Amino acid sequence: MTKALRLSAAAVVLVVLGVVVQSSVSESSKPCEPARSTDSTGIALGSGYTALSQPEIDKIIEDIRDSGSDWIRFDFDWSFIESTKGTFDWSGTDRLVEAAKATGLHVLGLMTYTPEWARDPSDSEADSHSRPADPTSFGHFAGIAAERYTDSVSAWEIWNEPNLQSFFNPVPDVSFYSELLTAASTSIKKVQPNATIVSGGLSPATDNGTDISPTTFLSDLYDAGAGSQFDVVGMHPYSYPALPSDALTQSWNSFYRMRFMHDTMVTNGDTAKSIWATEFGSPTGSSPEAVTKAVQAEILRDGINEARRLGFVSKLFVYSLQDRGSDLGDREQNFGLLDTNSDPKPAMTVLENANKTGGCF
Repeated sequence: MTKALRLSAAAVVLVVLGVVVQSSVSESSKPCEPARSTDSTGIALGSGYTALSQPEIDKIIEDIRDSGSDWIRFDFDWSFIESTKGTFDWSGTDRLVEAAKATGLHVLGLMTYTPEWARDPSDSEADSHSRPADPTSFGHFAGIAAERYTDSVSAWEIWNEPNLQSFFNPVPDVSFYSELLTAASTSIKKVQPNATIVSGGLSPATDNGTDISPTTFLSDLYDAGAGSQFDVVGMHPYSYPALPSDALTQSWNSFYRMRFMHDTMVTNGDTAKSIWATEFGSPTGSSPEAVTKAVQAEILRDGINEARRLGFVSKLFVYSLQDRGSDLGDREQNFGLLDTNSDPKPAMTVLENANKTGGCF
């Protein structure tokens, strides 16, 4: 999952001997309210996990439970499940859903991606990350999935990072996404009236003529009349290399800028709705964007504390459980709380401690 973090010249974070030094205007001194019953953490697995064997899935579930988290997020990939129109392969999602359910984990189902038969036939560049040609076909799939898992999945996130061209080819389009969200939400609510609908988690981005910033995307989503189609706003508030609470980086720090997204929600009458950070973390390794393992842990600690201070960020899903490969120079392979040998990084201890306390830690 591409992390499109855009750094500005003002985005400065001090790193001394591997430890992030917070700015004097950081809000880290604000008191933490006691965690509410709705506050919790989860693990965002990313793609490919439904293809694993049962023993591999069982190990993943065990590691998540050991972290103290009680939510798991993974793909319900339409492009794989219904690769041939009308023919469904639920075997992978069945295994992962049942393993989660058996241990008491709550599932956030990420409803996303487009099979070849449902793409725009005139677009030769279309791939699975392209939006479907017809939003109603996606809504139809969403309803079938919700009905199948009505007793085991009650929260659904509609698409992944729809504000990025790389995840919403040929170009992000708030109006089109609004139709997609409406079609999926309507179909899901028909079979699961009490389901929680999470709008697609937005990636850090700028308004660059192609991608759309999270603040703009959310504002335009309300303007499109889609506010009634979601119960929770989804966000991917990556802030690395800065701390989430660092006010000096607020021009680009997407965790800090969730304040402005919440302002938009309040302006539009959604004072009771919360934001779920459905992906959050930072990469270790040796890529230009990597941080040290100590800084990865500090960013996670500060992010969880910041969510508890803000009050309107009610769930935080850490991306991801385990490094996806051994290439330290590839950012995307190194977001894990565990390395490829399943040895914990310091960030795993941070998550365990967070799940043992009800306030700042």
